[in-house]
Amino acid sequence: MNKNFPFKDTDEKKQKYTIDEISELSGFSRRTIRYYIQNKLIDPPSGRGRGGFYSDSHLSGLQKIRALQGEKVNLESIRNILHGEKIPASKNFKTPVRDIRVRYEVIPGLEINISRKLEEEKSKKIRETIRFIKSIFKTTAGNQTR
Repeated sequence: MNKNFPFKDTDEKKQKYTIDEISELSGFSRRTIRYYIQNKLIDPPSGRGRGGFYSDSHLSGLQKIRALQGEKVNLESIRNILHGEKIPASKNFKTPVRDIRVRYEVIPGLEINISRKLEEEKSKKIRETIRFIKSIFKTTAGNQTR
């Protein structure tokens, strides 16, 4: 096993796959597989050019990547895991942030988006602010027609 590429095959009798076959079996696009090779998440294919082929170890590595992604592990951490490095638990996961917003249309073409939390805490002030902004536009529109 190569230290830089933990899934390196040395047994030439194992199953050989083309890029299209490994793409179909793994569910990753050809471009994504090449990206993973470039970023050292999986080994480069054996052979050169169009004669290059992938093996069961490549497929296994791609399946591990897919499983870790399902657990929301970021690619840097996946690379470290695949190479056997220990990583702090705090760096394993990207915490998804869900930002719920409330949309207010002040006038046609002008909207204000406010976080749900702020809207719940300051709804009266928000309504007052919107009324004030509307009054500014009404005053401005009245001045332009004169």
